Amino acid sequence: MNQAANTTLVRALDAMCADASGADVALQAKFAVALRHFHAMLDELQLTDAELYRIADWLKRVAQEDELVMLCDMMGLTMHALDLARSGGEATAQNVTGPFPKDNVPEGNNPCQLASQDEPGQRLEVRGQVRDAATGRAVPGAQVILWQPNQYGRYENEDDSQSADNLRGKLRCDEAGGFRVYTIRPGGYIVGREDTAVGVLMKALGRNRERAPHIHYRVLHPGYQTLTSQIYFEGDPANPVDCIFSTIPDHIVPAQPHPERDDWQLVTLDIAIEPAGQ
Repeated sequence: MNQAANTTLVRALDAMCADASGADVALQAKFAVALRHFHAMLDELQLTDAELYRIADWLKRVAQEDELVMLCDMMGLTMHALDLARSGGEATAQNVTGPFPKDNVPEGNNPCQLASQDEPGQRLEVRGQVRDAATGRAVPGAQVILWQPNQYGRYENEDDSQSADNLRGKLRCDEAGGFRVYTIRPGGYIVGREDTAVGVLMKALGRNRERAPHIHYRVLHPGYQTLTSQIYFEGDPANPVDCIFSTIPDHIVPAQPHPERDDWQLVTLDIAIEPAGQ
């Protein structure tokens, strides 16, 4: 860093006054870290003011196209932040929420019929239990919300051929914390479009926009932290190339031949939720 650039950074840091009216000292400390990294990036890339403003204009376009979250996902920032937030205990790890959650779907029975009888695809049962991460005990009455794309990788709210709330469901765990969901194996899909700001960037970087097949779920219960996560399928060839890097080993599960239903597959899912405040 040359002397002038170093002076500019020092002045930018010194411009924050802890005693100023309305000042947030904690925010100032975090912003100082960001400033140091931003200035270091300018030094390493030797960016001119014109290049800096082109980046700003590009970010403006990303925001206008509502792809800022997608950009964070595809840069690996979302999963990195989730990894940093992990407690290191027995709790199931959080995963990316994705763009299409709906918490207000009607609550149904347990077992939950997520896929109708005429939904095409490989039939699948997801059978699991919700337990307390601290004690290992079952959590009766925990609410489980699930959503997924169809076998072609399309969610109902982006596909006019599907009925409202197709492949979405909500249920309560039984007294043993157990739940069962009858559905189909989802297909993978391509995220976003090739002609958006993020899409053009991904192509220029030689990156794919492929998501590995997955099922989203959210678990809620009073006194516990809300868990939002996903399950992926062992052996799927798209797992290693998932474009948002969310196919972590803890969330990859085997789909076995169902012991009780011909031509079905069975996934067993153990979910541990963390008590609030931990």
